[in-house]
Amino acid sequence: MIDYAMLENMGALEKGVLLPTCDIEAELAKMSPEEARKAKRKWRKLMRKAAKRYRQTVPMENESTQVSKATQRYYVRRRLREIGQELVSE
Repeated sequence: MIDYAMLENMGALEKGVLLPTCDIEAELAKMSPEEARKAKRKWRKLMRKAAKRYRQTVPMENESTQVSKATQRYYVRRRLREIGQELVSE
């Protein structure tokens, strides 16, 4: 059986972002301001890529239509699982 949380955690570690299953605010508080800023920027970058990927796969009537945060998070977590799967299969 595949443990999706483990794959997500491996992908998150590879990409340098916080683990999606942890308490984000508590983990950011433990980091230095510079490290926290980097982690947040990397997460936002993944969210932008997820929104772009979603717009390419699902036809939208208006390009300026916003993709929901839940949809973006879904695609980011899915990408992290893919990265984790690639690491396991190597």
